[in-house]
Amino acid sequence: MGQKRPLLYLPGGTKVLIATGLAATARLKAAHQQLKEVATALSTTPEEAVAAASDLLAKNKALKKQLKAATKALMAQQAAQVLASGQQVNEVHIESAGDISVLAPLVLKGASEETLLWAKLNGRLYFALISPAGQACDCLARLQALGEVQGGGSPKVVTGNTTLPLERVAETIN
Repeated sequence: MGQKRPLLYLPGGTKVLIATGLAATARLKAAHQQLKEVATALSTTPEEAVAAASDLLAKNKALKKQLKAATKALMAQQAAQVLASGQQVNEVHIESAGDISVLAPLVLKGASEETLLWAKLNGRLYFALISPAGQACDCLARLQALGEVQGGGSPKVVTGNTTLPLERVAETIN
């Protein structure tokens, strides 16, 4: 078992203890190896690893903001296309399941009749039911009675996903 010896005293009388022995040495070596691996991954020295990691996190945060803004702009463009088409059933292009939840309220702003947005992603049908008259929840309830449907929302917009065929989902808005 390792011994602990005081190394120094901090202002206020706080004692800093250092553990010695084989277990403490093994832990220090493992921690040093991890630090070297992190520094290598960040293309920096171990002494600069913390600063490099902080920079990387800041850049990642900025890129996420840019991606969110670009996604919102893309969804606004798709909403304009859907509204210009005048169709009740519209295929949309999404990169993630959450994209349709961003798109649906944008379409609602200009919709005058029930509208279905749909996209296939990872073998599932993702959809948004838009009802300016406030009947979207009723449509979702009818869909859920047909089979495996997950979703929810407000009386004017519901979003969800299902394994049902598009034709069955489209029938619910009529």
